[in-house]
Amino acid sequence: MDNTQIQKLIVDEFSEDVTLRPMSGFKMDFSANPGFRKIFFAASCVCETSALLSVEISDDKDDHEIIAAIPSLVERLERQERAFKMMDCETHSKMMKGFSRD
Repeated sequence: MDNTQIQKLIVDEFSEDVTLRPMSGFKMDFSANPGFRKIFFAASCVCETSALLSVEISDDKDDHEIIAAIPSLVERLERQERAFKMMDCETHSKMMKGFSRD
């Protein structure tokens, strides 16, 4: 199963109130763990700040194991999106600019 297929399985299981967008096309390997695939999603706020969320899946997992893990992957992504949306826009602004001690 390729990343696009996995991404679709995840999106198909999102709750109705989830607004995460699937992302793809990254040329860099953002995974800190060799032997893992990263599947990306974007969360956005009205202040135009976006967060890049992801899940990692081991290359050793077969299709049946991936399908079995979809509910927990969806739960994790939905929890991360809720946390991002609960932040105020001032915090989002700091995230965009980078936090400083000032």
